[in-house]
Amino acid sequence: MKSKILLHQWRYTRLVLFAASILLLACGEEDNPLAPYQGQREMSGFVVDSVSHVPRMTWVGGYVSVLGVNRGSRAALDSSLVWLIRTDGNNIRFPVSFGQLPQNAQDLTGQYGGRKLDRLVEDNVYTYWLLKAEAWSQISANPNRPLVLDPNLTTTIAEVRRDTVFLSSMIHIQKTRPLDVFVNIRDVRSLGRLALISVQQPAVNPNPIIMWEIMQSGVTDSSIAVIGLINAQQYQESGKVWEVWSVDSTAGQTLFGSKNVIRTPLMIGQAFPETRVFVEFPAEGLERNRDYYLWIANKDWDRQGRLRSTNYYAYTTFRTW
Repeated sequence: MKSKILLHQWRYTRLVLFAASILLLACGEEDNPLAPYQGQREMSGFVVDSVSHVPRMTWVGGYVSVLGVNRGSRAALDSSLVWLIRTDGNNIRFPVSFGQLPQNAQDLTGQYGGRKLDRLVEDNVYTYWLLKAEAWSQISANPNRPLVLDPNLTTTIAEVRRDTVFLSSMIHIQKTRPLDVFVNIRDVRSLGRLALISVQQPAVNPNPIIMWEIMQSGVTDSSIAVIGLINAQQYQESGKVWEVWSVDSTAGQTLFGSKNVIRTPLMIGQAFPETRVFVEFPAEGLERNRDYYLWIANKDWDRQGRLRSTNYYAYTTFRTW
């Protein structure tokens, strides 16, 4: 009998201890400010594509409430915003393309002094950022302060220190990168008697603009008869990328390069009247990290000489990156 009483007492004690431990755990969860994020994935894997002026954005860590894009290297609710969208709750789903407003989202760009763009501008730096709904009230109460990711925040999701808002990686992620969709031009070097040639990369088109100023004494016509582009540092028959000659059939026979019909400025790959394209410019455009040789000549060129001293002929070299 005594042993049975002891057994019941032992079982009762175990039951009391178990109930107490459950109660303590429950109280601990209520007191822990990060409890809603326990087991949730951090914001990560933020990818912004680099082949478009309206980039597509994806990420890991669930849906978000706010998506912002700032011009420059910092995230903030200020006049550098070029796009800011928000939904009530975490309802912005990936992927999102720049400028395309998701369902039930509001555009708040102008509310903080920003100016919405239809497309991002080539060779500008932008900061892209995401935020979950739980921190919106805190950052919206602190406009003009930089938003900084702080992976070491463990007791709160957002914290204001002096002039900066620090955000936990559980609710925020950002990425700063230059927009570099088009091939860039550098090391332009113009040589030859006929003209001084310049090569410029426009901000809205992938193909460079070519311009020239006639320098040779006695030449008054700024138009040319031939233009060509070689994938090399100097002229060679192999490696031709583009070549266009003027055409004249008025004398009963077809003559190439005998009329000045190509005018400055022009775009590489452009079509011209009264010309024939002998080498089509590739649809994919210039390649990165290549040397190019671009040459021009007018109708009086002897069709043989390609030196700096050759009359009625000029060329330029440049490199892409």
